[in-house]
Amino acid sequence: MRAAALTPDAAFRVDDLADPAPGPSDLVLRVTGCGICGSDLKARPAMPPGTVMGHEFCGEVVAVGADASSTWREGTRAAVLPVFACGTCEWCRAGDVAHCAGASLIGLGGAPGGFAELVRVSADLSFRLPAALPEAYGPLVEPFAVGLHTARLGDIRSGDNVLVIGAGPVGLTTAAWARQLGARTVTVSDPVERRRQAAPSFGATAVLDPKVEEIRGPFDVVIECVGKPGLLDVCAAAAGTHGRIVVAGVCAEPDPFMPIAALLKELSFRFSVYYRPDEFRAVIAAFETERIDPSPLITRTVGFDELDDTFDALAHSPHDVKVVVDPRSTGS
Repeated sequence: MRAAALTPDAAFRVDDLADPAPGPSDLVLRVTGCGICGSDLKARPAMPPGTVMGHEFCGEVVAVGADASSTWREGTRAAVLPVFACGTCEWCRAGDVAHCAGASLIGLGGAPGGFAELVRVSADLSFRLPAALPEAYGPLVEPFAVGLHTARLGDIRSGDNVLVIGAGPVGLTTAAWARQLGARTVTVSDPVERRRQAAPSFGATAVLDPKVEEIRGPFDVVIECVGKPGLLDVCAAAAGTHGRIVVAGVCAEPDPFMPIAALLKELSFRFSVYYRPDEFRAVIAAFETERIDPSPLITRTVGFDELDDTFDALAHSPHDVKVVVDPRSTGS
């Protein structure tokens, strides 16, 4: 198979690699789309040479392990929760498979990911895509599951006023779910005009440019989806008394934080990462019933040979929202 593997200098090189074979409880998918995530941009320099990245993928089943043959058939389309987990520990039994002590993260250094023609996955963490669902929606199941998990951690209630900081894929998918969960207003803040323009398609009732507009609270729920130092203080200032703050942005730097504002308001902070199997099922159901239209998330599709340029562009110019890699594509 063809796959985009990392070189020692963290570039992508398209190589011919051995086709994966399914273990007893596995599937092998022919990848039809794999999104590029913001965490991919941050993780790439830390990945060892030879790593095949990509964790937002879907595909068609082309091989089925013996223990999965009663429930899966070749030709079925599936989205994937990109983890191999033990399935028996307390975290797995509770549905928090990403917190399994033995978890192997697909596409993030644990197991080869979706920047490849073929990928091996867990049958138990794969989810059938309805036949009528557009193929382009498949790689969007994972990012919308991130948004659902994040919104749920905010305990959003009917009538809440919600602020989402950041209109990248996490912010936009979270905004969409905030409206689905009953938020009265959803304000999305982002300095990039193109992303602000996209926000109303994902349920935003108001947008603002933080470079020129003041964030005026109080908000019942504030969700941080950027991951840059200084935003914890911004969240605390925007939240009302007893407000709920969810941090989904991946900040890899120290973030000095003045806690007195949060203390005086008795704010609660939660941190969001990954998702649960039931959230993948909920996303697919929302796509199928058209409660959520995910199509505006995709700004373009690229092929393997465009990965280096695309990663560089995304790292330095955040005008794209979601770029999808199609192993069959020569770019568009």
